[in-house]
Amino acid sequence: MLKKLLILILLGVVGASAYLYWDYSKKRTVITPYPYSFLNSFDEKFQKDHAKEIQEAENAKILIVGDRMGKTLDPYTDNIRSQFQGLLKTPPTIYNWSADNEGLFRTIHKIKMLKKLPPIIIYFGGTSELFEKKFEIDDQKKILKNFKTFDDEKLISLIITFPWVSKALYRDIHYQDLGEFKEYKSNLAANAKLNEKQLTFKLFEYEVREFVDYIKDKKSNLVFITAPLNLEAEPKEVCAHAESEDVIGVQQEIEAELKEGAYKMAFPKALELSGVTFSNARSFYLLGRAAQGVGDIKTARDALMKATVFDCANWRGNAVYNAIIKGYAQKNQINVLDFDQFMSSKLGDEGLFQDEIVPQNVFYQSMVSELGDILKKILSVNEEGVSK
Repeated sequence: MLKKLLILILLGVVGASAYLYWDYSKKRTVITPYPYSFLNSFDEKFQKDHAKEIQEAENAKILIVGDRMGKTLDPYTDNIRSQFQGLLKTPPTIYNWSADNEGLFRTIHKIKMLKKLPPIIIYFGGTSELFEKKFEIDDQKKILKNFKTFDDEKLISLIITFPWVSKALYRDIHYQDLGEFKEYKSNLAANAKLNEKQLTFKLFEYEVREFVDYIKDKKSNLVFITAPLNLEAEPKEVCAHAESEDVIGVQQEIEAELKEGAYKMAFPKALELSGVTFSNARSFYLLGRAAQGVGDIKTARDALMKATVFDCANWRGNAVYNAIIKGYAQKNQINVLDFDQFMSSKLGDEGLFQDEIVPQNVFYQSMVSELGDILKKILSVNEEGVSK
């Protein structure tokens, strides 16, 4: 009997050990616990297919990166360069390496392919962070737990010293293996979509931190430009928990009053509705338009900013991404050109944007002029026209 018991115990120990080894071996060795990674095959193909771009990026004096917002600077590169006329013998070379739909995580990965970084890197993006899938929402708690471990100074020091320890300290998750861009359209339920946005914000915080730290370590200078938000563009999708027929009925009533110009009637209703339908983008949008109508621009701006945050269609940037960029830039003494604040301060003026995303040319001209001042300061151009 004792012999059988000992055999059973031994089998149990062996089985448990085998399971623990299997569980440990299938985990990935990582330092920063991002729920995604890029395939080696993608890196090899990218470096081969984009060899000319990589070379131009490395040789530029000023490199622009980002998503579609970065690409909107293409028509203004000559304008930026001309601001150095008479100040430098040779105006700085500028290369725009921005790409449509490129989230910050792709920009970081691309930057790390450069053998050397240009003296100045301009980042203008933050509008495409959920254009492709970076994680499984079912792993949300595990991902957050992993980053809590990452933020523990003692534990992350241990992981950096002995990377294999990460297999034991980080929770196992479903990694997204990234290659060429694949568009992602979320089919999640309302509350899950909000969780998806919140987790994306959290990841963006760590990505901004990594981006800043990497560029500083390489002795380059970073300039952030916040993405301007067209606050008067309607949200495209509501993903709130408060989406009842009663709520929709009140929203339609407020909408009708706004069309008739009855702002004083619509405003108190919209204010009350926004207080009981928290996270409903449509309610905040209606409050913003009503507040505009009664001349309460501060309330209008705050409400319309919230409408961008809770818009679950993920077709644009929002106030949270800009706040993360500004907060981290201020904390680390990074230059930030707050294009969004400049545009939002003009809320109510006619003709601010060309479309739902891009501001009018006149505002770009003003922004580019301010950008030029920042760049000249970084390059330390003196009055005699010689770079220090």
